[in-house]
Amino acid sequence: MSWARDERIDPARRDRTRQMEGRGVRFSERRVFGQAFSVLFAGMLLIFLLHLNPGCSRGQPPTVMVITPTGGLEYWEDFDHSVRATAASSGIRIELAAPQSVTDYTEQAQMVETAISQHVQGIIVSPAHQLVLTSVLQKAVQSKIPVVIVGTPIALSSKDFAAFIGWDEAEAGRLAARRFVSLLGGRGEVGVVGVSPTVEGSSRIEKAFADEIARAPRVKLVSVKYGLSDWARGHQAVLDLLAEHPNIKGIFTTDEFSTHAAAYTFEHRSKHRPFLIGVSDEMNEIAGLRAGRTDALIVSDPAELGSRAMQAMRAALAGGDPGTYSTQLPVSIVDVQSMGDNAVVTALSKRAN
Repeated sequence: MSWARDERIDPARRDRTRQMEGRGVRFSERRVFGQAFSVLFAGMLLIFLLHLNPGCSRGQPPTVMVITPTGGLEYWEDFDHSVRATAASSGIRIELAAPQSVTDYTEQAQMVETAISQHVQGIIVSPAHQLVLTSVLQKAVQSKIPVVIVGTPIALSSKDFAAFIGWDEAEAGRLAARRFVSLLGGRGEVGVVGVSPTVEGSSRIEKAFADEIARAPRVKLVSVKYGLSDWARGHQAVLDLLAEHPNIKGIFTTDEFSTHAAAYTFEHRSKHRPFLIGVSDEMNEIAGLRAGRTDALIVSDPAELGSRAMQAMRAALAGGDPGTYSTQLPVSIVDVQSMGDNAVVTALSKRAN
């Protein structure tokens, strides 16, 4: 309103009008401030509620962290692919993590710590060491995060994890020992190249192998060496076995790295090498079996392991009973004659193609 244009307005009326307009401005300011405070309060309340129940807001899929003992192996790549495929059908988000080496126990433990701090809704882990992960996995239990153990058992009470899906490591050792006894005609020296005496899975295989070999009185286990999941160290371990025991007739390798190392150590003298049996699902080693670089392989199905693990986790997230999915998957021994009829080898070859 322009007071200069209308000098006829009564001064008292003009003053009252100004007071009313002033009150209107102040009222408008209070209303805007009140709206802004309401929006701020609502936002703070939402943040508070999400903090109480992170990752579970409407429209947010649950996140599951999958931690394997190491990366760079086809076995764990197939496992991860199977986990992802099963999770996708349920709208579950997967994050993957793996230490560089299977002997990096503390790094694997730190990955579990990170998953807990990120408030994931579930953890699937294949522990490289039976004891190192126990305390950190108990933290997950205290944080109400379901944990599914795969591959190798861990030193925890069954109430501290949702499910265990493993493969029969002891049977792997027994199958290899029986095959050596057969190949050697019940007589001769054998050796083992394992991962590390502190790696639970490899140790279980070695013990079962040694116990079964002891049942054959004329077959002697002369030495156990360790390759620490490294091709070069595995190669050196094989050479050390040969140097210390020149009459050795068989070498058993308990992981993919040492199996690969042993096969290529004798690549150019295949007619004068010891019998070789290894634990490996790698396509290169399966091709090597066909080509005669090794005499037998112990195989298991990583896709089945991944599928079962994710089914157990899905049940845990849905409030069901994940323990019903706990199982120990079978292993088998294959040679050049039987590999064509083996379901695991067929499945691995199909996925590779």
